[in-house]
Amino acid sequence: MVQPYPKSDPAKIDPTADADVAALKQLVDAARNLRGEMNLSPAVKVPLAASGPADKVEAFAPHLAALARLSEVKHVAELSGAAQGSAAPVAVVGEYHLMLVIEVDVAAERERLGKEIARLEGEIRKAEGKLGNESFVARAPAAVVAQERERLAGFAGTLAKVREQLARLPAA
Repeated sequence: MVQPYPKSDPAKIDPTADADVAALKQLVDAARNLRGEMNLSPAVKVPLAASGPADKVEAFAPHLAALARLSEVKHVAELSGAAQGSAAPVAVVGEYHLMLVIEVDVAAERERLGKEIARLEGEIRKAEGKLGNESFVARAPAAVVAQERERLAGFAGTLAKVREQLARLPAA
């Protein structure tokens, strides 16, 4: 008994459901990125405040909480007032604004970001040193040189993000 491979029926595809799943995936990615920016362990469950269409936020809340390892997802009318007094970063995904509801020790966060900037600047100097060495560029395989250039670009991008994060912190 061999059955034919199932074929999709375009009439049964719901574009609204597709759009909702795509939006949920973007929100999960944004929430995970916020956790990463704040250097929070995935084991630590924290609450998230979200503004946007209330019906969608309420519908996405249980899935977002499970997939992004959050303790809860609260819908708020607007994050701008809450975000001004907080050092927690805000992610914008389309019409949604997300913010982790956590207490941030600004001095400790500045110190952590300063160390990360110093580490990234060291990595950039190392990569620039290798790429500036004519002998390395001439003798190394093209793939190794390309990989080193990619590393340099990655470190530069990460450094820009960390500096932006440091600039967003309120003055101590």
